[in-house]
Amino acid sequence: MKKRVTLLIAFLLVGIFSIYAQQLTITGTVIDKGLGDPVIGATILVQGTTNGTVTDMDGKFSINASKGDVLRISYIGYQPQTIKLDGVQKVYTIQLGEDTQALDEVVVVGFGTQKKVNLTGLFPPSIPKHWSRAR
Repeated sequence: MKKRVTLLIAFLLVGIFSIYAQQLTITGTVIDKGLGDPVIGATILVQGTTNGTVTDMDGKFSINASKGDVLRISYIGYQPQTIKLDGVQKVYTIQLGEDTQALDEVVVVGFGTQKKVNLTGLFPPSIPKHWSRAR
């Protein structure tokens, strides 16, 4: 009798853990809401974990998660989105809309081409004659 009770408890525990530990493979595509183009390099994270991935050249991704997990999809210049996984739907098309407020905060710095002589000199090439060059 004691053996049967122990066996029953073991089966119940295995059943409970297998229900909670079921991993789903979630796939999908992240696209720009306005243009419909794929968003390359968007980040998909399972919130509360370090599990994440990045979209490929076609905006496609694949990630392992569990039912009830929340996916956070983000990319610079776009409003992030969250999706709660219901365990039924396994393929998603996620549309990210532009975040115009965040775009105002981005600073782009560009550098032109310079000759090495111009970069190492103390004065620019066109200097007044009354200035002396440092030697």
